Amino acid sequence: MPKNRPWPSLALRLWRIALLALAVLAIRRSHSPAAVALTVDRIHDFFPTAASLSPQNGMQAVKDASGITLGHVMQTSPEADDIIGYSGPTNTLIALDSRGKVLGLRILSSGDTTDHLAEVVRERAFFKQFTDKKAAELANLQPQAVSGATLTSSAIAEGVLRRLGKSATTSLRFPDAITLEEVKKLEPRAATLRESQAHPGSHEVLDEKGAVIALAVRTAPASDGTVGYKGPSDTFMLMDAGGTTLRGIALRRSYDTEQYVGYVTGDPVFLKTFDGMTTDKIAHIDFNAAGVEGVSGATQTSYGIAEGIRVRAESWLKENEARRSWWQQIRWRWQDSGHVAILLAALAMAFTPLRGRAWCRHLHHALLVIYGGFIAGEMLSQGLLAGWATHGTPWRNAHGLVLLAAVALLGPVFTSKQLYCHHICPHGALQQLLARRLPWQWSPSKAVDKLLSKLPFVLLALVLFSVTFALPVNLNALEPFDAYLFRVAGWASITIAIVGLLWSLFTPLAYCRYGCPTGALFKLLRFTGDGDRFGARDWLAALCVAFVLLLAPG
Repeated sequence: MPKNRPWPSLALRLWRIALLALAVLAIRRSHSPAAVALTVDRIHDFFPTAASLSPQNGMQAVKDASGITLGHVMQTSPEADDIIGYSGPTNTLIALDSRGKVLGLRILSSGDTTDHLAEVVRERAFFKQFTDKKAAELANLQPQAVSGATLTSSAIAEGVLRRLGKSATTSLRFPDAITLEEVKKLEPRAATLRESQAHPGSHEVLDEKGAVIALAVRTAPASDGTVGYKGPSDTFMLMDAGGTTLRGIALRRSYDTEQYVGYVTGDPVFLKTFDGMTTDKIAHIDFNAAGVEGVSGATQTSYGIAEGIRVRAESWLKENEARRSWWQQIRWRWQDSGHVAILLAALAMAFTPLRGRAWCRHLHHALLVIYGGFIAGEMLSQGLLAGWATHGTPWRNAHGLVLLAAVALLGPVFTSKQLYCHHICPHGALQQLLARRLPWQWSPSKAVDKLLSKLPFVLLALVLFSVTFALPVNLNALEPFDAYLFRVAGWASITIAIVGLLWSLFTPLAYCRYGCPTGALFKLLRFTGDGDRFGARDWLAALCVAFVLLLAPG
Protein backbone atom coordinates (compact mmCIF):
# COMPACT_ATOMS: atom_id res chain seq x y z
CA MET A 1 0.00 0.00 0.00
CA PRO A 2 1.45 3.43 -0.90
CA LYS A 3 2.41 5.68 1.97
CA ASN A 4 0.95 8.85 0.49
CA ARG A 5 -2.84 9.09 0.34
CA PRO A 6 -3.48 12.38 -1.49
CA TRP A 7 -7.20 12.00 -2.06
CA PRO A 8 -8.25 11.07 1.50
CA SER A 9 -5.95 13.78 2.84
CA LEU A 10 -7.39 16.39 0.52
CA ALA A 11 -10.94 15.28 1.31
CA LEU A 12 -10.31 15.65 5.06
CA ARG A 13 -8.90 19.15 4.62
CA LEU A 14 -11.79 20.23 2.41
CA TRP A 15 -14.25 18.73 4.89
CA ARG A 16 -12.85 20.83 7.74
CA ILE A 17 -12.94 23.99 5.62
CA ALA A 18 -16.51 23.18 4.58
CA LEU A 19 -17.48 22.70 8.22
CA LEU A 20 -16.11 26.17 9.03
CA ALA A 21 -18.02 27.62 6.08
CA LEU A 22 -21.25 25.97 7.24
CA ALA A 23 -20.77 27.39 10.74
CA VAL A 24 -20.36 30.86 9.25
CA LEU A 25 -23.48 30.28 7.14
CA ALA A 26 -25.49 29.32 10.23
CA ILE A 27 -24.31 32.42 12.08
CA ARG A 28 -24.95 34.72 9.12
CA ARG A 29 -28.43 33.29 8.50
CA SER A 30 -29.45 33.85 12.12
CA HIS A 31 -28.67 37.57 12.01
CA SER A 32 -30.54 40.09 9.89
CA PRO A 33 -29.58 43.69 10.70
CA ALA A 34 -32.51 46.06 11.00
CA ALA A 35 -33.04 49.69 11.85
CA VAL A 36 -34.25 50.48 15.36
CA ALA A 37 -37.88 51.56 15.81
CA LEU A 38 -37.58 55.13 17.07
CA THR A 39 -39.89 56.68 19.63
CA VAL A 40 -40.21 60.31 20.63
CA ASP A 41 -38.69 59.53 24.03
CA ARG A 42 -35.40 58.55 22.39
CA ILE A 43 -34.92 61.93 20.69
CA HIS A 44 -35.95 64.29 23.50
CA ASP A 45 -32.29 65.11 24.20
CA PHE A 46 -32.13 66.69 20.75
CA PHE A 47 -35.74 67.93 20.50
CA PRO A 48 -37.18 68.62 24.00
CA THR A 49 -40.57 69.72 22.61
CA ALA A 50 -40.93 66.83 20.13
CA ALA A 51 -44.40 65.27 20.09
CA SER A 52 -44.44 63.03 17.00
CA LEU A 53 -42.37 61.43 14.26
CA SER A 54 -43.49 60.99 10.66
CA PRO A 55 -41.70 59.60 7.54
CA GLN A 56 -40.41 62.21 5.13
CA ASN A 57 -37.89 61.91 2.29
CA GLY A 58 -36.26 58.75 3.62
CA MET A 59 -35.95 60.28 7.11
CA GLN A 60 -38.38 61.04 9.92
CA ALA A 61 -39.68 64.53 10.49
CA VAL A 62 -39.79 65.62 14.13
CA LYS A 63 -42.84 67.74 14.96
CA ASP A 64 -44.06 69.51 18.06
CA ALA A 65 -47.62 69.37 19.45
CA SER A 66 -48.82 72.05 17.02
CA GLY A 67 -47.47 70.18 13.99
CA ILE A 68 -44.48 72.47 13.35
CA THR A 69 -41.42 70.62 12.01
CA LEU A 70 -38.52 70.97 14.43
CA GLY A 71 -36.02 68.94 12.42
CA HIS A 72 -35.34 65.44 11.15
CA VAL A 73 -33.76 62.21 12.37
CA MET A 74 -32.28 59.32 10.41
CA GLN A 75 -30.41 56.09 11.06
CA THR A 76 -27.30 54.82 9.33
CA SER A 77 -28.85 51.33 9.08
CA PRO A 78 -29.44 49.70 6.65
CA GLU A 79 -27.43 51.92 4.25
CA ALA A 80 -24.22 51.46 6.26
CA ASP A 81 -24.66 47.84 7.38
CA ASP A 82 -21.78 46.75 5.14
CA ILE A 83 -19.29 49.09 6.85
CA ILE A 84 -17.54 46.85 9.38
CA GLY A 85 -15.58 48.29 12.28
CA TYR A 86 -13.44 45.97 14.39
CA SER A 87 -15.95 43.13 14.39
CA GLY A 88 -19.26 44.53 13.10
CA PRO A 89 -21.30 47.53 11.90
CA THR A 90 -22.85 50.24 14.06
CA ASN A 91 -26.28 51.84 13.65
CA THR A 92 -26.06 55.55 14.51
CA LEU A 93 -28.87 58.05 14.98
CA ILE A 94 -28.31 61.39 13.22
CA ALA A 95 -30.38 64.38 14.37
CA LEU A 96 -30.74 67.41 12.06
CA ASP A 97 -32.22 70.78 12.90
CA SER A 98 -34.72 72.58 10.68
CA ARG A 99 -31.87 74.04 8.61
CA GLY A 100 -30.37 70.62 7.91
CA LYS A 101 -27.43 71.00 10.30
CA VAL A 102 -26.33 68.09 12.49
CA LEU A 103 -27.51 68.54 16.07
CA GLY A 104 -25.79 65.40 17.30
CA LEU A 105 -25.25 61.66 16.98
CA ARG A 106 -26.20 58.72 19.15
CA ILE A 107 -25.31 55.02 18.96
CA LEU A 108 -28.52 53.01 18.65
CA SER A 109 -27.09 49.51 18.26
CA SER A 110 -23.80 47.90 17.29
CA GLY A 111 -22.32 44.59 16.24
CA ASP A 112 -18.89 45.77 17.31
CA THR A 113 -17.12 44.71 20.49
CA THR A 114 -18.47 46.22 23.71
CA ASP A 115 -15.11 47.51 24.94
CA HIS A 116 -14.18 49.24 21.67
CA LEU A 117 -17.63 50.80 21.41
CA ALA A 118 -17.48 52.06 25.01
CA GLU A 119 -14.19 53.80 24.26
CA VAL A 120 -15.77 55.62 21.30
CA VAL A 121 -18.81 56.67 23.35
CA ARG A 122 -16.53 58.12 26.03
CA GLU A 123 -14.74 60.28 23.45
CA ARG A 124 -17.20 63.18 23.09
CA ALA A 125 -14.84 65.09 20.79
CA PHE A 126 -15.32 62.37 18.18
CA PHE A 127 -19.04 63.16 17.89
CA LYS A 128 -18.60 66.93 18.11
CA GLN A 129 -16.63 67.03 14.86
CA PHE A 130 -19.90 66.33 13.01
CA THR A 131 -22.17 68.79 14.83
CA ASP A 132 -23.40 72.15 13.55
CA LYS A 133 -22.52 71.20 9.96
CA LYS A 134 -24.64 70.41 6.92
CA ALA A 135 -24.15 67.33 4.75
CA ALA A 136 -22.40 69.40 2.07
CA GLU A 137 -19.98 70.80 4.66
CA LEU A 138 -19.12 67.28 5.84
CA ALA A 139 -18.39 66.02 2.32
CA ASN A 140 -14.66 66.75 2.64
CA LEU A 141 -14.36 66.02 6.37
CA GLN A 142 -11.47 63.75 7.37
CA PRO A 143 -12.83 62.39 10.69
CA GLN A 144 -10.40 61.93 13.56
CA ALA A 145 -10.58 58.36 14.85
CA VAL A 146 -10.54 57.42 18.52
CA SER A 147 -7.21 56.08 19.77
CA GLY A 148 -7.57 52.48 20.94
CA ALA A 149 -10.74 52.00 18.90
CA THR A 150 -9.60 53.14 15.46
CA LEU A 151 -11.52 50.62 13.36
CA THR A 152 -14.73 51.03 15.35
CA SER A 153 -14.72 54.84 15.28
CA SER A 154 -13.65 55.00 11.63
CA ALA A 155 -16.54 52.74 10.64
CA ILE A 156 -19.02 54.85 12.62
CA ALA A 157 -17.74 58.00 10.91
CA GLU A 158 -17.90 56.39 7.47
CA GLY A 159 -21.47 55.24 8.12
CA VAL A 160 -22.55 58.72 9.20
CA LEU A 161 -20.95 60.36 6.17
CA ARG A 162 -22.50 57.81 3.82
CA ARG A 163 -25.96 58.28 5.31
CA LEU A 164 -25.63 62.04 5.19
CA GLY A 165 -24.45 61.74 1.61
CA LYS A 166 -27.58 59.78 0.77
CA SER A 167 -29.75 62.31 2.58
CA ALA A 168 -28.03 65.00 0.56
CA THR A 169 -29.88 63.70 -2.52
CA THR A 170 -33.19 64.85 -1.02
CA SER A 171 -33.96 68.46 -0.21
CA LEU A 172 -35.90 69.53 2.85
CA ARG A 173 -36.69 72.87 1.20
CA PHE A 174 -37.58 71.41 -2.21
CA PRO A 175 -39.01 67.95 -1.52
CA ASP A 176 -40.77 67.44 -4.88
CA ALA A 177 -38.94 65.21 -7.34
CA ILE A 178 -38.58 65.98 -11.04
CA THR A 179 -41.62 64.91 -13.07
CA LEU A 180 -41.88 63.60 -16.61
CA GLU A 181 -43.96 66.65 -17.59
CA GLU A 182 -41.09 68.94 -16.59
CA VAL A 183 -38.61 66.95 -18.63
CA LYS A 184 -40.82 66.92 -21.74
CA LYS A 185 -40.73 70.71 -21.89
CA LEU A 186 -37.00 70.52 -22.65
CA GLU A 187 -36.87 67.02 -24.16
CA PRO A 188 -40.09 66.15 -26.10
CA ARG A 189 -38.83 62.62 -26.85
CA ALA A 190 -38.89 61.69 -23.13
CA ALA A 191 -41.17 58.69 -22.46
CA THR A 192 -40.17 57.52 -18.96
CA LEU A 193 -37.83 58.41 -16.11
CA ARG A 194 -35.61 55.95 -14.25
CA GLU A 195 -33.62 56.70 -11.11
CA SER A 196 -29.91 56.94 -11.85
CA GLN A 197 -27.78 54.45 -9.94
CA ALA A 198 -24.60 56.38 -10.68
CA HIS A 199 -26.00 59.73 -9.52
CA PRO A 200 -28.52 59.31 -6.65
CA GLY A 201 -31.23 61.94 -6.77
CA SER A 202 -31.04 62.25 -10.56
CA HIS A 203 -32.99 60.40 -13.26
CA GLU A 204 -32.19 58.84 -16.59
CA VAL A 205 -34.49 60.02 -19.40
CA LEU A 206 -35.62 57.19 -21.67
CA ASP A 207 -37.31 57.41 -25.07
CA GLU A 208 -40.10 55.13 -26.27
CA LYS A 209 -37.57 52.40 -27.22
CA GLY A 210 -36.05 52.44 -23.72
CA ALA A 211 -32.81 54.11 -24.77
CA VAL A 212 -31.23 56.66 -22.42
CA ILE A 213 -31.28 59.99 -24.23
CA ALA A 214 -30.57 62.42 -21.38
CA LEU A 215 -30.16 62.89 -17.63
CA ALA A 216 -32.60 64.90 -15.53
CA VAL A 217 -30.75 66.69 -12.72
CA ARG A 218 -31.79 69.38 -10.27
CA THR A 219 -29.69 71.78 -8.29
CA ALA A 220 -31.35 71.04 -4.92
CA PRO A 221 -30.22 70.11 -2.33
CA ALA A 222 -26.67 71.12 -3.37
CA SER A 223 -27.91 74.67 -3.96
CA ASP A 224 -30.10 74.92 -0.83
CA GLY A 225 -27.52 77.14 0.83
CA THR A 226 -27.17 79.45 -2.19
CA VAL A 227 -29.37 82.50 -1.61
CA GLY A 228 -30.32 84.99 -4.30
CA TYR A 229 -32.15 88.12 -3.17
CA LYS A 230 -34.27 86.52 -0.44
CA GLY A 231 -33.92 82.76 -0.67
CA PRO A 232 -32.62 79.70 -2.57
CA SER A 233 -33.93 78.29 -5.84
CA ASP A 234 -34.23 74.82 -7.34
CA THR A 235 -33.35 74.57 -11.03
CA PHE A 236 -33.91 71.67 -13.41
CA MET A 237 -30.82 70.82 -15.48
CA LEU A 238 -31.19 68.66 -18.60
CA MET A 239 -27.85 67.00 -19.40
CA ASP A 240 -26.74 64.73 -22.21
CA ALA A 241 -26.89 60.95 -21.74
CA GLY A 242 -23.26 60.83 -20.62
CA GLY A 243 -23.73 63.53 -18.00
CA THR A 244 -20.92 65.66 -19.41
CA THR A 245 -22.78 68.54 -21.11
CA LEU A 246 -25.68 70.75 -20.05
CA ARG A 247 -28.39 70.99 -22.71
CA GLY A 248 -30.85 73.33 -20.98
CA ILE A 249 -32.29 74.61 -17.69
CA ALA A 250 -35.70 75.49 -16.26
CA LEU A 251 -36.48 77.08 -12.92
CA ARG A 252 -38.56 74.69 -10.80
CA ARG A 253 -39.28 76.59 -7.60
CA SER A 254 -37.81 79.52 -5.69
CA TYR A 255 -38.06 81.16 -2.29
CA ASP A 256 -37.02 84.44 -3.87
CA THR A 257 -39.33 87.38 -4.52
CA GLU A 258 -42.03 86.38 -6.99
CA GLN A 259 -41.56 89.50 -9.11
CA TYR A 260 -37.81 88.92 -9.49
CA VAL A 261 -38.33 85.25 -10.29
CA GLY A 262 -40.72 86.34 -13.06
CA TYR A 263 -38.01 88.55 -14.58
CA VAL A 264 -35.63 85.57 -14.67
CA THR A 265 -38.06 83.08 -16.19
CA GLY A 266 -39.03 85.66 -18.77
CA ASP A 267 -35.46 86.17 -19.98
CA PRO A 268 -34.68 83.46 -22.60
CA VAL A 269 -31.13 84.76 -23.06
CA PHE A 270 -30.23 84.15 -19.42
CA LEU A 271 -31.86 80.71 -19.44
CA LYS A 272 -29.60 79.70 -22.35
CA THR A 273 -26.42 80.98 -20.66
CA PHE A 274 -25.08 77.51 -19.83
CA ASP A 275 -26.40 75.59 -22.85
CA GLY A 276 -23.67 73.47 -24.41
CA MET A 277 -21.21 73.93 -21.53
CA THR A 278 -19.53 70.91 -19.95
CA THR A 279 -19.99 70.24 -16.25
CA ASP A 280 -16.27 70.78 -15.74
CA LYS A 281 -16.46 74.23 -17.32
CA ILE A 282 -19.56 75.19 -15.32
CA ALA A 283 -18.00 73.96 -12.06
CA HIS A 284 -14.95 76.19 -12.54
CA ILE A 285 -16.61 79.13 -14.27
CA ASP A 286 -15.74 82.74 -13.46
CA PHE A 287 -18.96 84.61 -14.18
CA ASN A 288 -17.23 87.91 -14.90
CA ALA A 289 -14.54 86.41 -17.14
CA ALA A 290 -17.17 84.33 -18.99
CA GLY A 291 -19.35 87.38 -19.52
CA VAL A 292 -22.32 85.96 -17.62
CA GLU A 293 -24.72 88.82 -17.02
CA GLY A 294 -27.54 88.96 -14.52
CA VAL A 295 -31.13 89.68 -15.45
CA SER A 296 -31.93 93.38 -15.40
CA GLY A 297 -34.07 94.20 -12.37
CA ALA A 298 -33.33 90.80 -10.76
CA THR A 299 -29.56 90.71 -10.63
CA GLN A 300 -29.19 89.00 -7.25
CA THR A 301 -31.91 86.47 -7.99
CA SER A 302 -30.38 85.52 -11.35
CA TYR A 303 -26.86 85.32 -9.94
CA GLY A 304 -28.19 83.12 -7.13
CA ILE A 305 -29.68 80.73 -9.71
CA ALA A 306 -26.45 80.76 -11.74
CA GLU A 307 -24.38 80.05 -8.63
CA GLY A 308 -26.73 77.18 -7.74
CA ILE A 309 -26.07 75.64 -11.17
CA ARG A 310 -22.33 76.04 -10.66
CA VAL A 311 -22.50 74.44 -7.21
CA ARG A 312 -24.48 71.49 -8.61
CA ALA A 313 -21.96 71.01 -11.42
CA GLU A 314 -19.20 70.97 -8.82
CA SER A 315 -21.02 68.31 -6.76
CA TRP A 316 -21.61 66.35 -9.98
CA LEU A 317 -17.88 66.14 -10.57
CA LYS A 318 -17.36 64.95 -6.98
CA GLU A 319 -19.95 62.21 -7.55
CA ASN A 320 -17.99 61.04 -10.58
CA GLU A 321 -14.79 60.94 -8.53
CA ALA A 322 -16.56 58.89 -5.87
CA ARG A 323 -17.51 56.20 -8.40
CA ARG A 324 -14.39 54.18 -7.80
CA SER A 325 -13.71 50.50 -8.35
CA TRP A 326 -13.60 48.22 -5.32
CA TRP A 327 -9.81 48.11 -5.29
CA GLN A 328 -9.74 51.90 -5.19
CA GLN A 329 -11.86 51.80 -2.04
CA ILE A 330 -9.13 49.98 -0.11
CA ARG A 331 -7.40 52.19 2.44
CA TRP A 332 -3.92 51.22 3.58
CA ARG A 333 -3.13 51.78 7.26
CA TRP A 334 0.17 51.70 9.08
CA GLN A 335 -1.17 48.72 11.04
CA ASP A 336 -1.62 46.82 7.76
CA SER A 337 2.05 47.35 6.92
CA GLY A 338 2.88 46.03 10.37
CA HIS A 339 0.64 42.97 9.90
CA VAL A 340 2.37 42.13 6.61
CA ALA A 341 5.79 42.48 8.26
CA ILE A 342 4.68 40.23 11.15
CA LEU A 343 3.31 37.70 8.67
CA LEU A 344 6.57 37.60 6.70
CA ALA A 345 8.56 37.20 9.92
CA ALA A 346 6.26 34.36 11.00
CA LEU A 347 6.74 32.52 7.71
CA ALA A 348 10.49 32.92 8.04
CA MET A 349 10.41 31.50 11.58
CA ALA A 350 8.15 28.61 10.58
CA PHE A 351 9.87 27.47 7.38
CA THR A 352 13.56 28.38 7.77
CA PRO A 353 16.35 27.31 10.16
CA LEU A 354 15.93 30.61 12.04
CA ARG A 355 13.48 28.92 14.39
CA GLY A 356 16.37 26.84 15.73
CA ARG A 357 18.29 29.88 16.96
CA ALA A 358 17.29 30.93 20.46
CA TRP A 359 18.25 34.60 20.08
CA CYS A 360 16.19 34.85 16.89
CA ARG A 361 13.14 33.26 18.55
CA HIS A 362 13.38 35.59 21.56
CA LEU A 363 13.73 38.65 19.34
CA HIS A 364 10.73 37.54 17.27
CA HIS A 365 8.63 36.95 20.40
CA ALA A 366 9.58 40.38 21.79
CA LEU A 367 8.55 41.99 18.48
CA LEU A 368 5.19 40.26 18.62
CA VAL A 369 4.52 41.37 22.20
CA ILE A 370 5.64 44.98 21.76
CA TYR A 371 4.22 45.69 18.31
CA GLY A 372 1.43 43.17 17.88
CA GLY A 373 0.20 43.42 21.46
CA PHE A 374 0.83 46.88 22.88
CA ILE A 375 1.22 49.05 19.74
CA ALA A 376 -1.17 47.64 17.11
CA GLY A 377 -3.39 45.72 19.54
CA GLU A 378 -5.23 43.92 16.73
CA MET A 379 -5.31 40.24 17.63
CA LEU A 380 -7.51 37.43 16.42
CA SER A 381 -10.17 36.50 18.96
CA GLN A 382 -13.57 34.90 19.11
CA GLY A 383 -15.16 38.33 19.48
CA LEU A 384 -13.47 39.41 16.25
CA LEU A 385 -14.03 36.22 14.22
CA ALA A 386 -17.65 35.84 15.39
CA GLY A 387 -18.31 39.45 14.43
CA TRP A 388 -16.88 38.86 10.98
CA ALA A 389 -18.92 35.68 10.59
CA THR A 390 -22.05 37.65 11.48
CA HIS A 391 -21.49 40.84 9.53
CA GLY A 392 -18.66 40.29 7.03
CA THR A 393 -15.00 41.27 7.04
CA PRO A 394 -13.61 44.84 7.00
CA TRP A 395 -11.69 44.19 3.78
CA ARG A 396 -11.82 47.85 2.74
CA ASN A 397 -10.25 49.37 5.84
CA ALA A 398 -8.34 46.55 7.58
CA HIS A 399 -7.11 44.28 4.81
CA GLY A 400 -3.82 43.55 6.62
CA LEU A 401 -5.78 42.13 9.54
CA VAL A 402 -8.04 40.18 7.17
CA LEU A 403 -4.95 38.71 5.45
CA LEU A 404 -3.56 37.74 8.84
CA ALA A 405 -6.82 35.96 9.68
CA ALA A 406 -6.84 34.13 6.34
CA VAL A 407 -3.34 32.79 6.94
CA ALA A 408 -4.23 31.84 10.54
CA LEU A 409 -7.29 29.87 9.39
CA LEU A 410 -5.86 28.23 6.27
CA GLY A 411 -2.28 27.74 7.48
CA PRO A 412 -3.12 24.78 9.77
CA VAL A 413 -5.10 23.15 6.96
CA PHE A 414 -2.45 23.28 4.24
CA THR A 415 0.88 23.52 6.09
CA SER A 416 0.17 21.36 9.19
CA LYS A 417 1.62 24.20 11.27
CA GLN A 418 -0.08 26.40 13.86
CA LEU A 419 1.26 29.57 12.27
CA TYR A 420 -0.81 32.00 14.31
CA CYS A 421 -0.49 30.33 17.71
CA HIS A 422 3.23 29.64 17.46
CA HIS A 423 4.55 32.56 15.40
CA ILE A 424 2.03 35.46 15.35
CA CYS A 425 -0.04 35.65 18.54
CA PRO A 426 1.40 38.25 20.98
CA HIS A 427 -0.10 36.53 24.04
CA GLY A 428 1.37 33.20 22.99
CA ALA A 429 4.74 34.90 22.42
CA LEU A 430 4.69 36.44 25.91
CA GLN A 431 3.94 33.04 27.42
CA GLN A 432 6.90 31.56 25.53
CA LEU A 433 9.16 34.33 26.86
CA LEU A 434 8.01 33.51 30.42
CA ALA A 435 8.29 29.73 30.01
CA ARG A 436 10.60 27.94 32.46
CA ARG A 437 11.88 31.16 34.04
CA LEU A 438 11.31 29.65 37.51
CA PRO A 439 13.10 26.57 38.81
CA TRP A 440 9.89 24.94 40.04
CA GLN A 441 7.51 23.74 37.33
CA TRP A 442 4.17 21.97 37.51
CA SER A 443 2.93 19.45 34.99
CA PRO A 444 -0.59 18.11 35.40
CA SER A 445 -1.19 14.36 35.37
CA LYS A 446 -2.38 12.77 32.15
CA ALA A 447 -5.95 12.63 33.41
CA VAL A 448 -5.96 16.28 34.49
CA ASP A 449 -4.22 17.33 31.28
CA LYS A 450 -6.80 15.49 29.19
CA LEU A 451 -9.64 17.09 31.13
CA LEU A 452 -8.20 20.65 31.00
CA SER A 453 -7.34 20.41 27.31
CA LYS A 454 -11.05 19.96 26.53
CA LEU A 455 -11.94 23.35 28.05
CA PRO A 456 -10.96 25.43 24.95
CA PHE A 457 -13.24 23.29 22.77
CA VAL A 458 -16.10 23.68 25.24
CA LEU A 459 -15.59 27.44 25.12
CA LEU A 460 -15.52 27.31 21.31
CA ALA A 461 -18.86 25.48 21.28
CA LEU A 462 -20.22 28.09 23.71
CA VAL A 463 -19.15 30.83 21.30
CA LEU A 464 -20.88 29.12 18.37
CA PHE A 465 -24.15 28.65 20.26
CA SER A 466 -24.13 32.11 21.87
CA VAL A 467 -23.55 33.89 18.55
CA THR A 468 -26.05 31.80 16.60
CA PHE A 469 -28.82 32.02 19.19
CA ALA A 470 -27.99 35.58 20.33
CA LEU A 471 -27.22 34.57 23.92
CA PRO A 472 -26.06 37.39 26.25
CA VAL A 473 -22.40 36.34 26.33
CA ASN A 474 -19.58 38.89 26.10
CA LEU A 475 -17.12 37.03 23.89
CA ASN A 476 -14.28 39.41 24.66
CA ALA A 477 -14.61 38.50 28.34
CA LEU A 478 -13.68 34.89 27.48
CA GLU A 479 -10.19 35.76 26.25
CA PRO A 480 -7.28 37.97 27.40
CA PHE A 481 -6.48 39.81 24.17
CA ASP A 482 -8.21 43.12 24.95
CA ALA A 483 -5.94 43.43 28.00
CA TYR A 484 -3.13 44.67 25.75
CA LEU A 485 -5.22 47.79 25.06
CA PHE A 486 -5.64 49.10 28.60
CA ARG A 487 -8.06 51.87 27.62
CA VAL A 488 -10.66 49.51 26.19
CA ALA A 489 -10.04 46.37 28.25
CA GLY A 490 -12.63 44.98 30.62
CA TRP A 491 -11.71 43.48 33.97
CA ALA A 492 -12.49 39.97 32.78
CA SER A 493 -9.94 40.20 29.95
CA ILE A 494 -7.32 41.70 32.25
CA THR A 495 -7.90 39.01 34.90
CA ILE A 496 -7.66 36.17 32.36
CA ALA A 497 -4.46 37.68 30.95
CA ILE A 498 -2.77 38.05 34.35
CA VAL A 499 -3.82 34.62 35.66
CA GLY A 500 -2.80 32.95 32.39
CA LEU A 501 0.62 34.59 32.37
CA LEU A 502 1.28 33.75 36.03
CA TRP A 503 0.26 30.15 35.36
CA SER A 504 2.58 29.99 32.34
CA LEU A 505 5.52 30.64 34.70
CA PHE A 506 4.85 27.20 36.22
CA THR A 507 3.24 25.40 33.28
CA PRO A 508 4.55 26.42 29.82
CA LEU A 509 1.86 27.86 27.51
CA ALA A 510 -0.80 27.17 30.12
CA TYR A 511 -3.42 29.48 28.61
CA CYS A 512 -2.77 28.27 25.05
CA ARG A 513 -3.18 24.65 26.16
CA TYR A 514 -6.06 24.95 28.60
CA GLY A 515 -7.98 28.16 27.93
CA CYS A 516 -7.86 29.52 24.37
CA PRO A 517 -10.99 28.92 22.21
CA THR A 518 -9.38 30.67 19.23
CA GLY A 519 -6.47 28.24 19.40
CA ALA A 520 -9.01 25.40 19.62
CA LEU A 521 -10.54 26.55 16.33
CA PHE A 522 -7.14 26.36 14.63
CA LYS A 523 -6.56 22.90 16.14
CA LEU A 524 -9.86 21.67 14.72
CA LEU A 525 -8.82 22.87 11.26
CA ARG A 526 -5.26 21.57 11.44
CA PHE A 527 -4.23 18.67 9.23
CA THR A 528 -1.42 16.89 11.05
CA GLY A 529 -0.15 14.64 8.26
CA ASP A 530 -0.87 11.43 6.38
CA GLY A 531 -1.75 9.72 9.65
CA ASP A 532 -4.56 12.19 10.30
CA ARG A 533 -8.01 10.67 10.19
CA PHE A 534 -11.59 11.70 10.77
CA GLY A 535 -11.75 11.55 14.57
CA ALA A 536 -13.89 12.35 17.59
CA ARG A 537 -13.23 16.10 17.35
CA ASP A 538 -14.45 16.11 13.75
CA TRP A 539 -17.60 14.22 14.73
CA LEU A 540 -18.35 16.57 17.62
CA ALA A 541 -17.66 19.65 15.49
CA ALA A 542 -19.94 18.31 12.75
CA LEU A 543 -22.64 17.60 15.35
CA CYS A 544 -22.46 21.16 16.73
CA VAL A 545 -22.61 22.71 13.26
CA ALA A 546 -25.52 20.48 12.23
CA PHE A 547 -27.35 21.48 15.43
CA VAL A 548 -27.06 25.21 14.78
CA LEU A 549 -27.91 24.80 11.10
CA LEU A 550 -31.12 22.98 11.93
CA LEU A 551 -32.25 25.05 14.90
CA ALA A 552 -30.82 28.53 14.26
CA PRO A 553 -33.42 31.22 13.53
CA GLY A 554 -33.61 32.70 10.06
